[in-house]
Amino acid sequence: MKPGELLDFSLNVPLFKGLGTREVAAICSAMVLKNFGAGQTVVREDDRENQTFFIIASGAVHIVVLSSEGKQTILARLKPGDFFGEMALMDGEPRSASVVAAQDCTLVMLYRRPFLEILRKYPSIAIHMLVEMSRRLRRTNRHINTLSLMSVYGRVADLLLRLAREQGRRQGNVVVIEDRPTHQVMADMVGTSRETVSRIVSQLQKQQCIATDRKRLVILNEKKLYY
Repeated sequence: MKPGELLDFSLNVPLFKGLGTREVAAICSAMVLKNFGAGQTVVREDDRENQTFFIIASGAVHIVVLSSEGKQTILARLKPGDFFGEMALMDGEPRSASVVAAQDCTLVMLYRRPFLEILRKYPSIAIHMLVEMSRRLRRTNRHINTLSLMSVYGRVADLLLRLAREQGRRQGNVVVIEDRPTHQVMADMVGTSRETVSRIVSQLQKQQCIATDRKRLVILNEKKLYY
């Protein structure tokens, strides 16, 4: 990504909404770009050393936590324009979760000192961050409630509805989700096995609730997914 492209990208990042071109250009001067391959760990849970703030320029990442038994749960999938890594920078505590590249991606990095200077200089950024952090906390709370209260079938159906809301593109009476998650990723998001997800997806296809191909998932009937 060239300097001009970085500026164009940054001007469209929701975090910098309300700032002018001059202000965003000043922030860009402190940014560092880094590429990560699919499956590569960007941030490791409990890491105390990595004091960096990230914005996704391209690709996607998964926010991941591990249970005491080593089982992986995907809490969220972040896309271009989203950010992560702010909590450890602000409170000085270890990373609260791991971040893994879901696909090849380019990340914009801001190290702790320039990041905090930017927050002091542009307090509107801190406000946008607080709003987004509150949204994420609400999503996480809903996710935890879903995992604890719903059956596996209900968790898969709820995940599909969440993907439709957050990533879907409505086309007439259906919702198209591009770059659909694999059955293993879905299993990691709802706390079950890949085989169970495959069985439930097959059931939903037979009921004409959804349709899939190699890359896309189409919600044919949202009402049938409410469990």
